[in-house]
Amino acid sequence: MNDNYVFVKFKISPIYPGVEILIAELSQLEYEMFEEINTGVIAYIQSGNFNKKTLSNIRLLKSSEFEISYSIHAIENKNWNKEWEKNFKKVKIGDNCVIRAPFHKASKKDYEIIIMPEMSFGTGHHESTQLMIKYILDSNLTDLNVCDVGSGTGILSILSEKKGAKKVDAVDVDLKCYKNSIENFTRNQCSKIHVQHATSDTLIYNKYDLILCNITLNHLIDNFNNFKKMSSNNTELIISGFYKDDLKKVNRELKKYNFDFMDYKEKNNWVSSKYCYNLNC
Repeated sequence: MNDNYVFVKFKISPIYPGVEILIAELSQLEYEMFEEINTGVIAYIQSGNFNKKTLSNIRLLKSSEFEISYSIHAIENKNWNKEWEKNFKKVKIGDNCVIRAPFHKASKKDYEIIIMPEMSFGTGHHESTQLMIKYILDSNLTDLNVCDVGSGTGILSILSEKKGAKKVDAVDVDLKCYKNSIENFTRNQCSKIHVQHATSDTLIYNKYDLILCNITLNHLIDNFNNFKKMSSNNTELIISGFYKDDLKKVNRELKKYNFDFMDYKEKNNWVSSKYCYNLNC
């Protein structure tokens, strides 16, 4: 990485939904990666983009409904990659999937995904990503047209191709994520993924058998109408990025767009849920 970074360590009470609200606000201020911890969240930003005054003006910090404290720390570029590699561990999901970085030893699992995250979301460590991966592992994607909205590192797209998808369209609004995903597609020798630096608006004239989306709740809801436009009868939608307490709300909203709730998976209060467009699944 060519830039020095700053990380801000937030302590939040109550932690839910405080963490989700805070991440949504920080995402608008060029913070690039978030690591949830037991007491709150750690947010990373390039030092050149960091501004103490902007940070102190975040609306959530002024809310009487939450108690929030934070500390600011600098990361020297010369140590960043070394620290990243030291802390970036392999992730095993189920009996046949492993996510590793290029500096890890190769695995003999059926589905090995090589990811160099470079501050992009989707390393396989977060609960929401793991839940999405479990859904994909449990699915037959042979010859399906798949799209991945908010693709981050490209991890879900990569697994979709490995599971037999005929074509995968991926989009992300973050330029760094877009560039990082291209590198990860090359690392995994992918040939069926088309990625764009764009929103889901670019996909609404296409029809998909499976739609994948793992982003924050507010952004998820903003995409529901586009998901409908991208669906044909029996299209399946798998989403994550929200807590179990929000599941009923998500189900109600998606029902307005003719998506029927099928089931969900849960880990540490995070949820991934599955839907079918129309009534014929």
